[in-house]
Amino acid sequence: MKRLRGRARHRCAEADGFTLIELLIAASMSLIVLGIGVALMTTGLRNQPKVAEKAGEIQEARVAMERLTRELRQGDSVVSATATQLSLITYVNSATCGGATSTTSILCRVTYSCSAGACTRIESKPDGSAATAPVVVVSGITSSSVFSYSPSAAAPSHIGVTLLFPNEQGDDSITLTDGVTMRNASTPAT
Repeated sequence: MKRLRGRARHRCAEADGFTLIELLIAASMSLIVLGIGVALMTTGLRNQPKVAEKAGEIQEARVAMERLTRELRQGDSVVSATATQLSLITYVNSATCGGATSTTSILCRVTYSCSAGACTRIESKPDGSAATAPVVVVSGITSSSVFSYSPSAAAPSHIGVTLLFPNEQGDDSITLTDGVTMRNASTPAT
């Protein structure tokens, strides 16, 4: 029996374990790490709608930029050109100028005007008659000076487009820039 008690004491003395203080320190450290993780996740969840909204706005701007540059590339001639307005004769996929979408392309006059934070598009016959109502193609821009021309606005061979979108906090504004050369260019219209 004495031998048994000696073995039991020896086993208890060798048993490694945690003291109460070690357990309390480990538990408090775990709570701190868990609290930081929850705070980060909560912040991310609060910001997610803003991030998703901004991503949607950027995507809309990219679509508008793509449409605008596609019409510029298909352009035949520039009727008038300023930093805030561009009027050109270009091919559009319509049965009639301003009409329903079609599988064939016809020449129409397309006018882009940018002011007061938005750019509008008007489609009409090449002579400028039968114009459609202005349609907002992009909004939220900070500068109405969207178009640039090289070598000059009177006879452009290259047309640049710059859309600048502000950030609500004032930093990290978004700028979309593209430039095109009209593929079907002819002599300027008068």
